[in-house]
Amino acid sequence: MALKTKKLPDSELLYLASEYNEDAINVLFEKYKYIVDITVNKYIRTAYSLNLDFDELYQEAMVGYSNAIRLYNDNKDIQLRTFISVCIERRLQNYIRNNSTNKMKKLKEAYSFDTEIGEDLILADIVGDNTRNPEYIKEQDESLKELKNKIDKVLSPSEHQVFDLLLNDFTNEDIAKILKTSVKNVYNVTYRIRTKLKDII
Repeated sequence: MALKTKKLPDSELLYLASEYNEDAINVLFEKYKYIVDITVNKYIRTAYSLNLDFDELYQEAMVGYSNAIRLYNDNKDIQLRTFISVCIERRLQNYIRNNSTNKMKKLKEAYSFDTEIGEDLILADIVGDNTRNPEYIKEQDESLKELKNKIDKVLSPSEHQVFDLLLNDFTNEDIAKILKTSVKNVYNVTYRIRTKLKDII
Protein backbone atom coordinates (compact mmCIF):
# COMPACT_ATOMS: atom_id res chain seq x y z
CA MET A 1 0.00 0.00 0.00
CA ALA A 2 2.81 2.44 0.92
CA LEU A 3 4.46 2.12 -2.51
CA LYS A 4 1.14 2.74 -4.30
CA THR A 5 0.36 5.67 -2.00
CA LYS A 6 3.60 7.45 -2.96
CA LYS A 7 2.42 7.66 -6.57
CA LEU A 8 -0.94 9.27 -5.75
CA PRO A 9 -1.56 12.99 -6.46
CA ASP A 10 -1.80 15.38 -3.53
CA SER A 11 -5.59 15.64 -3.81
CA GLU A 12 -6.00 11.90 -3.19
CA LEU A 13 -3.34 11.88 -0.48
CA LEU A 14 -5.16 14.70 1.31
CA TYR A 15 -8.43 12.79 1.12
CA LEU A 16 -6.82 9.63 2.51
CA ALA A 17 -5.09 11.67 5.23
CA SER A 18 -8.47 13.12 6.25
CA GLU A 19 -9.57 9.48 6.69
CA TYR A 20 -6.53 8.94 8.99
CA ASN A 21 -4.67 6.77 6.49
CA GLU A 22 -1.17 6.45 8.00
CA ASP A 23 0.54 5.80 4.65
CA ALA A 24 -0.94 8.96 3.12
CA ILE A 25 -0.06 11.02 6.20
CA ASN A 26 3.54 9.78 6.09
CA VAL A 27 3.89 10.36 2.34
CA LEU A 28 2.64 13.96 2.68
CA PHE A 29 4.93 14.54 5.65
CA GLU A 30 8.02 13.26 3.81
CA LYS A 31 7.09 15.25 0.70
CA TYR A 32 6.64 18.59 2.50
CA LYS A 33 8.85 18.21 5.57
CA TYR A 34 11.41 20.52 3.92
CA ILE A 35 8.95 23.43 4.33
CA VAL A 36 8.79 22.80 8.08
CA ASP A 37 12.61 22.72 8.31
CA ILE A 38 13.13 25.86 6.20
CA THR A 39 10.50 27.87 8.11
CA VAL A 40 11.78 26.81 11.52
CA ASN A 41 15.34 27.75 10.53
CA LYS A 42 14.13 31.28 9.74
CA TYR A 43 13.08 31.72 13.38
CA ILE A 44 15.98 30.03 15.19
CA ARG A 45 17.80 33.29 16.00
CA THR A 46 14.64 34.93 17.30
CA ALA A 47 13.82 31.86 19.39
CA TYR A 48 17.36 31.78 20.77
CA SER A 49 17.21 35.45 21.77
CA LEU A 50 13.93 34.79 23.63
CA ASN A 51 15.35 31.65 25.26
CA LEU A 52 12.73 29.46 23.60
CA ASP A 53 13.17 25.71 23.36
CA PHE A 54 13.95 24.47 19.81
CA ASP A 55 11.79 21.35 20.24
CA GLU A 56 8.80 23.50 21.21
CA LEU A 57 9.42 25.73 18.20
CA TYR A 58 9.53 22.67 15.93
CA GLN A 59 6.38 21.24 17.50
CA GLU A 60 4.56 24.51 16.85
CA ALA A 61 5.67 24.30 13.22
CA MET A 62 4.34 20.74 13.06
CA VAL A 63 0.97 21.91 14.41
CA GLY A 64 0.93 24.56 11.66
CA TYR A 65 1.74 21.84 9.14
CA SER A 66 -1.04 19.58 10.47
CA ASN A 67 -3.52 22.45 10.33
CA ALA A 68 -2.56 23.13 6.72
CA ILE A 69 -3.12 19.49 5.71
CA ARG A 70 -6.47 19.46 7.53
CA LEU A 71 -7.75 22.82 6.22
CA TYR A 72 -6.46 22.82 2.65
CA ASN A 73 -9.10 22.90 -0.04
CA ASP A 74 -8.34 22.03 -3.67
CA ASN A 75 -10.72 24.76 -4.78
CA LYS A 76 -8.50 27.43 -3.25
CA ASP A 77 -6.45 29.41 -5.74
CA ILE A 78 -3.22 28.52 -3.92
CA GLN A 79 -0.80 25.63 -4.16
CA LEU A 80 -0.58 23.17 -1.27
CA ARG A 81 3.09 23.93 -0.54
CA THR A 82 2.33 27.67 -0.38
CA PHE A 83 -0.62 27.05 1.95
CA ILE A 84 1.55 24.85 4.22
CA SER A 85 4.23 27.56 4.33
CA VAL A 86 1.69 30.27 5.25
CA CYS A 87 0.10 28.15 8.00
CA ILE A 88 3.48 27.29 9.56
CA GLU A 89 4.65 30.90 9.29
CA ARG A 90 1.54 32.23 11.05
CA ARG A 91 1.77 29.59 13.77
CA LEU A 92 5.40 30.43 14.53
CA GLN A 93 4.79 34.18 14.45
CA ASN A 94 1.94 33.83 16.96
CA TYR A 95 4.04 31.54 19.17
CA ILE A 96 6.97 33.96 19.21
CA ARG A 97 4.69 36.97 19.71
CA ASN A 98 3.03 35.31 22.70
CA ASN A 99 6.38 34.38 24.22
CA SER A 100 7.96 37.79 23.75
CA THR A 101 5.53 39.66 26.00
CA ASN A 102 6.82 41.24 29.22
CA LYS A 103 4.66 38.88 31.24
CA MET A 104 6.38 35.82 29.77
CA LYS A 105 9.83 37.37 30.21
CA LYS A 106 9.14 38.10 33.88
CA LEU A 107 7.77 34.61 34.41
CA LYS A 108 10.91 33.03 32.96
CA GLU A 109 13.14 35.28 35.05
CA ALA A 110 11.17 34.51 38.21
CA TYR A 111 11.97 30.81 37.93
CA SER A 112 15.58 31.12 36.85
CA PHE A 113 17.97 28.88 38.81
CA ASP A 114 20.43 31.80 38.70
CA THR A 115 18.13 33.97 40.84
CA GLU A 116 20.01 35.29 43.89
CA ILE A 117 18.27 34.42 47.14
CA GLY A 118 20.99 35.50 49.56
CA GLU A 119 24.61 36.50 49.81
CA ASP A 120 26.63 34.10 47.63
CA LEU A 121 23.57 31.87 47.28
CA ILE A 122 21.39 31.22 44.23
CA LEU A 123 18.24 29.15 43.79
CA ALA A 124 20.20 26.29 42.18
CA ASP A 125 22.19 25.86 45.43
CA ILE A 126 19.03 25.09 47.39
CA VAL A 127 17.28 23.01 44.75
CA GLY A 128 20.40 21.02 43.96
CA ASP A 129 21.24 20.13 47.56
CA ASN A 130 18.72 17.88 49.35
CA THR A 131 20.50 18.21 52.69
CA ARG A 132 20.06 21.99 53.08
CA ASN A 133 16.40 22.36 53.95
CA PRO A 134 14.39 19.25 55.00
CA GLU A 135 11.15 21.20 55.41
CA TYR A 136 11.48 22.60 51.90
CA ILE A 137 12.25 19.14 50.51
CA LYS A 138 9.18 17.67 52.24
CA GLU A 139 6.98 20.37 50.72
CA GLN A 140 8.54 19.72 47.32
CA ASP A 141 7.89 15.97 47.61
CA GLU A 142 4.24 16.61 48.46
CA SER A 143 3.92 19.08 45.59
CA LEU A 144 5.46 16.56 43.19
CA LYS A 145 3.06 13.83 44.33
CA GLU A 146 0.13 16.18 43.85
CA LEU A 147 1.42 17.17 40.41
CA LYS A 148 1.91 13.50 39.43
CA ASN A 149 -1.69 12.72 40.43
CA LYS A 150 -2.94 15.63 38.31
CA ILE A 151 -0.87 14.46 35.33
CA ASP A 152 -2.17 10.89 35.73
CA LYS A 153 -5.75 12.20 35.57
CA VAL A 154 -5.40 14.43 32.49
CA LEU A 155 -3.26 12.24 30.21
CA SER A 156 -4.76 9.45 28.14
CA PRO A 157 -2.98 6.03 28.09
CA SER A 158 -1.34 6.80 24.72
CA GLU A 159 -0.24 10.24 25.95
CA HIS A 160 1.19 8.59 29.07
CA GLN A 161 3.30 6.28 26.90
CA VAL A 162 4.79 9.21 24.99
CA PHE A 163 5.21 11.28 28.19
CA ASP A 164 7.12 8.49 29.96
CA LEU A 165 9.44 8.04 26.98
CA LEU A 166 10.07 11.80 26.77
CA LEU A 167 10.98 11.81 30.47
CA ASN A 168 13.56 9.12 29.71
CA ASP A 169 15.23 11.33 27.08
CA PHE A 170 13.97 9.47 24.00
CA THR A 171 13.72 11.63 20.87
CA ASN A 172 10.49 11.96 18.88
CA GLU A 173 12.02 9.75 16.19
CA ASP A 174 12.90 7.05 18.78
CA ILE A 175 9.39 7.21 20.24
CA ALA A 176 7.82 6.83 16.78
CA LYS A 177 9.88 3.66 16.21
CA ILE A 178 9.14 2.25 19.68
CA LEU A 179 5.39 2.87 19.41
CA LYS A 180 5.30 1.96 15.71
CA THR A 181 3.67 5.20 14.65
CA SER A 182 4.61 8.26 12.57
CA VAL A 183 6.87 11.05 13.80
CA LYS A 184 4.07 13.47 12.95
CA ASN A 185 1.73 11.61 15.29
CA VAL A 186 4.31 11.78 18.08
CA TYR A 187 4.62 15.56 17.58
CA ASN A 188 0.84 15.90 17.77
CA VAL A 189 0.63 13.83 20.96
CA THR A 190 3.52 15.82 22.48
CA TYR A 191 1.72 19.06 21.67
CA ARG A 192 -1.45 17.80 23.39
CA ILE A 193 0.59 16.75 26.43
CA ARG A 194 2.27 20.16 26.61
CA THR A 195 -1.11 21.93 26.36
CA LYS A 196 -2.61 19.82 29.14
CA LEU A 197 0.41 20.27 31.40
CA LYS A 198 0.33 24.05 30.93
CA ASP A 199 -3.27 24.02 32.14
CA ILE A 200 -2.45 22.25 35.41
CA ILE A 201 0.94 23.74 36.29
